[in-house]
Order: sequence, then C-alpha cells, then structure tokens
Amino acid sequence: MKTNNQEIISLVNEISRSAQETFVDRCISIYVMGSLARGGFSEVASDIDIGIILSGKPQKEDPFTIDEIKTNVVKGYPNVKNNVSIFWGTIDSINGVVDAGRYPPFDRLDLIDHALLLLGAEVRAQLIRPTKEELEIASTEFSIDYLGSTERINEFLNCELITNKGVVYVTKTILFPARFIYLCKTGEIAGNDISYQYYIDNFSGSDAELVNSGYQWRLNSLPENLDSVTQKIDKGLIKLYHNFIDTYVVRMESYGKHELKSKLIQWKNKITK
Repeated sequence: MKTNNQEIISLVNEISRSAQETFVDRCISIYVMGSLARGGFSEVASDIDIGIILSGKPQKEDPFTIDEIKTNVVKGYPNVKNNVSIFWGTIDSINGVVDAGRYPPFDRLDLIDHALLLLGAEVRAQLIRPTKEELEIASTEFSIDYLGSTERINEFLNCELITNKGVVYVTKTILFPARFIYLCKTGEIAGNDISYQYYIDNFSGSDAELVNSGYQWRLNSLPENLDSVTQKIDKGLIKLYHNFIDTYVVRMESYGKHELKSKLIQWKNKITK
C-alpha cells in the first residue's frame, strides 16, 4: 500500500480479514484500490478504496453486510479521518451480465489497471474493460448528479459555502473536473497527481491556478486564511467547470446522448455569472 500510516494499513487489513471471515468461500478476492494502490494518497483528503469480489449470485443482503463490516472496523480507528469506500460485486455483476453490486465504470477500470491484491485469487483477467464511451457517459451522469445539484450550483455562486465545508469537499470540487478532462483527452484514468499536472500543463489562467492550489491543499490541508481560499475558488471555479462542461458537451453530442448534452448546457448556464 502506498502509505506509511500504520493505522490505515491496519484498518485496511482488518476490513479484508473481516470480509473474508464473513463471506467465507464466497469471498474470491480483496483488493486495495485508488491512490492507496497507484500512489498519491493523501491522509488529509483521500478516500480509502477497497474492492471485494464475491462468487455466485449477489445476495440482497450483501450491501448491508458490507456496510456492517465497514462500520464495525472503522469505529476502532478514530484517528483515521479518511472516508472508507468499499466497492463490491461478482465477476458477472462487474462485467454487466447481472445488475448488482457497486462497481461504476471508472472504478472498474481503476480495479483492472491499478489495484493491488490483498487476499485471495487474482481475477482481473476475467473482467471486461469499460470503453471510453462508457467511462465518459458515466462520468457525465455522476457529475450532473453530484457536482451539478441545486445545492452545489448555489455554492458556485457563493464560494464561501464551499470553503466552509472543509478540505475534502473543497478539493473534490476542484479536482474531479480535472480528472474527468484527463480521461476525455487521454482515454485513461489517473490519480489527482497526474490529472492535476495535465490540467496545469494544458490550461492557463485562474482555473489552472485553482487546480494547482487544490492539489496542494489536498496534500497539506487548507491554509489558516480561509478568505484566500474562497477568493481563489471564486476566481477560478466557474472557468474550470466551463472547460469541463464544454469538453463533455462535445463528447455527449458525438455519442448521441442529447439529453445529457442538454443537461450539461443547462448546468453551465446556471453557474454563469
């Protein structure tokens, strides 16, 4: 794992053991994913991503069991502030043969390309890689739902509301669109360390300055002067999102996803001052 934090390592290993003990023979594999696997992990802002692969048919109680495992383990590590995110499914559900589990295309590709096997058998050769179209459509749907909500639109027009929610919220708001632009331009997924660098290498102005600052905040937390954070967000955020939305409008048009294209345009209009 790409961290020297022994509590985080212990937490991940305990979740792995608990999942194996709970699911017994159904537990095929357990992986560590995300920045803990590929590098760039931040104790300030990164999620702890874990992937569980089960055998047989998904059971209706599986998500509740996994949530219980996470809850029971996490409460024993009060000093670990990082969010724990567990992805799970069977090989068939991950490949889309059955509708179950939790493995969005973006995370499925992360599993295939970057994950580290913790326990069990290596099964990634059996997984189907998501297409670039699938990744971009899923990224658009996620962005509209998570980043384009009414609450967030109001925050874009009053950036102090973003700052007040803390470093994790601030940096995800800034770095998600940079990561999605990297995906669209390269056809690959990468951590914030690579996608932020790509953005500042290919864009200039207040948006690039914000992405650069967002990455530094992700590593080191927000500065004491929160007014300076709000000022940077206010200056660069809308330009950053315009670049992201414009990029994906073109892609949705090319895929014939006219409803998603329309939603992106409406979103852009709502955040334009």
